[in-house]
Amino acid sequence: MNETQSVTKRRQRTISSMLWAAWADAVGFISELTDENGLSRRLGGRPLVEPVEWVRRVGGRFGVGVTLPAGCYSDDTQLRLATARAISGHGFDVEAFARVELPVWPAYALGGGRASKAAAANLAKPNIPWFGNFFEGWHDAGGNGVAMRIQPHIWSAQSPASLGPHLLDVIVNGTTTHGHPRALVGAVLHAVALGVAIDSGVAPKLKDLPELLNVVDKAVELIDGNHQLASVWRPSWEKATGRLFAETWHVTVDECRELLVTARQVAETTDSPESMYEGLIAALKLTDRAQRGSGTTTAVAALVLAAALPSDPAAVSLLAAGALKTDTDTIATMAAAIVGVSDEATMPGPLLDSAYMREEAIRLTTIATNGPTETFSYPDLLHWSPPRSQLEAVGLAGGQVAIGGIGWVKPIYGIDPVEGKDGVWQWVTSDFGPSFLVKRRQEIRKLPEGNWPARRSQIVDPNLANNKEPSLATTPRDRGRTGRSLGQLQGRVSGNMQDEKLPIDLDQIIEWVSKQGFHDQALGYALRRIAERGTVEQIVAFATAIRGRIHQP
Repeated sequence: MNETQSVTKRRQRTISSMLWAAWADAVGFISELTDENGLSRRLGGRPLVEPVEWVRRVGGRFGVGVTLPAGCYSDDTQLRLATARAISGHGFDVEAFARVELPVWPAYALGGGRASKAAAANLAKPNIPWFGNFFEGWHDAGGNGVAMRIQPHIWSAQSPASLGPHLLDVIVNGTTTHGHPRALVGAVLHAVALGVAIDSGVAPKLKDLPELLNVVDKAVELIDGNHQLASVWRPSWEKATGRLFAETWHVTVDECRELLVTARQVAETTDSPESMYEGLIAALKLTDRAQRGSGTTTAVAALVLAAALPSDPAAVSLLAAGALKTDTDTIATMAAAIVGVSDEATMPGPLLDSAYMREEAIRLTTIATNGPTETFSYPDLLHWSPPRSQLEAVGLAGGQVAIGGIGWVKPIYGIDPVEGKDGVWQWVTSDFGPSFLVKRRQEIRKLPEGNWPARRSQIVDPNLANNKEPSLATTPRDRGRTGRSLGQLQGRVSGNMQDEKLPIDLDQIIEWVSKQGFHDQALGYALRRIAERGTVEQIVAFATAIRGRIHQP
């Protein structure tokens, strides 16, 4: 296979994996957290064989019923797409993900686990860094909220099946919301399996899974390659728990090995995928409240299910979605992401925002194959204020309605908004592609100018020297650096989406860096900001002021 054919095959597998993962999520979303009677009401008595239009209560127990279109996906795919937006040819921009994507997500979230919601709320507070998101219970957060969203790191990786920087990105991503190794080990296990599938075009077999766990076991060493994780996050976890993180990681991997032994015994004593999955649910206790949603059990269940039906993503999705009282959408979406790479898989439908997902899959593949790509631009973090509530995320920017930091939106014609006790739920479409069910105020207020969406026409070509971002790491591909790319350091935009350069306020920048604890990416971000828009004199003044503050007694 020549290089062109290889790139084409990689692109096809990534597109199929992304679309099938979202389709499975949409199917499993319908059957999530309900019983047979509830599912029958949602489906209007029809069988669950594909995504359909249905009504879901949003806004909590006393919320309102909103119609979701056929193919509407849940928080699993929402956060997966948020992860994808934060990935460019420069790597994973964890600052953008943690400071913009996560705090804004509750304004349009369709579901979400306790840890993810608590983490997003905490990141909306001033001066909470991604590596210091220590909300109540963060160190025990071991759910599957990480594993369900990290596929874009693999879709964009040059060598997805290897132990490399993309797996460090998975861990970095995960630590923004979850602290227990069960969440992170489950995510890395899923990532390694998906990487093997992307490379080979087929889901890993059960006999191959122990070797994958050996890779997962070694992945904990990657943490030493990220300064913030190694010097702040891990010591904080160990202080909070009284345990060594690496030892707990290895114990968790051993738990996965035991789960796989149990799963293989079930698989070898059943004669059909249906009976196998029924036995797996019982053996792994997937309906048990204490186990449901665990990062490790979900990853193992998805892997075993994928191995049982390695070329039929629709069957995998429906089997997982039909197992009521399990985590239907997450097991389905993770299994389908793996099985979806099969060269025998056809494209699914119906699926909301499928055109946008296809474009993102192509962009991520282009990053993986070292080609020039368009990068998603975020607001300047020096002027960004995370929304403190759902209602603060949607507002007016230059006279147009926008989701702060993400994009301009407009109502979807023919779908009426639904009024709740404390706001309005409305379906909107965005200027960059996807649809959102947003919660907004009755009377929409102005967004702070620093929260306006940013222009997104920056092209990153890794083959051009002037596009290379200066690295503070020891290797060119080290994702330990988490500063923002030059293409993402554009000014805010006015209502007509023209670039508007902001003046340099040196005192404000110095104060911001001080509040960030002078950590490396804050210093790098600020310096690039001054270099882009300031003067040589301001660079010297900045360095002098920072030196003086760091060396203060």
